[in-house]
Amino acid sequence: MTADNKARTARDRIVSDVDQMCRGEGRPPVAELSDRAALLVACGLVEPRIVDVVRTRLHRNLSFPTTGGFHQVRVIEEQRHDLRRIIDSPAPSMLKMALRTRLAELDRKYLVLRSGFTRGAGVFAYKIKDIRADRRRGVHLDTDDRGRLFDALASTPTMAPVPLVPRTLGELGTVAAAYGQREMGRVVLPQRMQTVVRSLPSLPQIRSDNRRIPEMYTAMLMEVGGLYDRLNAGYFRGGRAVEEIRLQFDAESELIGLSGDLCRLREAAATADASFSSDGFSTLTGMGPAIDRAWAEVVERAVAFRELVESVESRADVAVAEAARVAGIARDNGVRSPAAHYQPNQADLAAEHLAARAGDRMLSTEAMRRLRGQIDPEK
Repeated sequence: MTADNKARTARDRIVSDVDQMCRGEGRPPVAELSDRAALLVACGLVEPRIVDVVRTRLHRNLSFPTTGGFHQVRVIEEQRHDLRRIIDSPAPSMLKMALRTRLAELDRKYLVLRSGFTRGAGVFAYKIKDIRADRRRGVHLDTDDRGRLFDALASTPTMAPVPLVPRTLGELGTVAAAYGQREMGRVVLPQRMQTVVRSLPSLPQIRSDNRRIPEMYTAMLMEVGGLYDRLNAGYFRGGRAVEEIRLQFDAESELIGLSGDLCRLREAAATADASFSSDGFSTLTGMGPAIDRAWAEVVERAVAFRELVESVESRADVAVAEAARVAGIARDNGVRSPAAHYQPNQADLAAEHLAARAGDRMLSTEAMRRLRGQIDPEK
């Protein structure tokens, strides 16, 4: 942590992160959400019964159907949204025709990923007996509910660069020329032709360099999702030093609560067409004092979450430094480090197996002595 970060409060750091994400300035302050964090953020967009199942499955470390990373679903959904908006606008017919072709391709990709998620092969039960058992445990999602959860996952925020959609015939021509140049580079040509192709000027890609999140509520969702990932990383690094915090704090429920509030605020802002949150963090929502007060409470909750995460990270750093110090002392004295990975040999495994059978041996010995006492009481 730099001196500038130490001088600022957790609230200042959150406000700075939200401003940076909304303006698309510099490097993204938050990494792309993990699949686990994305599931919890998506809970703000689905019914409570789905939320309960998601929370229970995560608490029991049960998996969800994977699509190779939910981030690619979010990128596809962003492009589909942009394509529909441009097609509905008064654009040239030739541009609309090309964009409809691209939209159909993205729709197909989306449906393939959605179908794989809703089938849940190898993850959710499919036999009647197993489905009933999972429902009693509260870990089964019906097919329709899996579809709703997938659609919510597609609406979670992303900091991944999303390829921009061509908005004019000139941009469409640039994309087509760039595609042709890339394909030409894959064809095996005579040496003279290869030299000519390589000498062609490089055509620009229609791609956004910096991802810009449209408003502060979505940016705050990205922020708290990133805090959850940082907390899990702190738990992993800190080990037993942070075990007490991990057992007392339900991070999953905390993120679900924040996500629900932020999604409601975002929906209200979209309905009211509020403009206060369009270019960075603001304490005013433009929707009246009641919403402003609720927004302030949500921000304070996120600040408290960040303070806890930073405390866990600090304790984890101390634990890692102490483990390194002890390992260095052990190494200097030629002994095994207490933090080193234990690899038992064959004798250790045999001793462990024999020790596990100590109770059986004791019971057998006592039973034989009692039987002998009945047969020969004089001895």
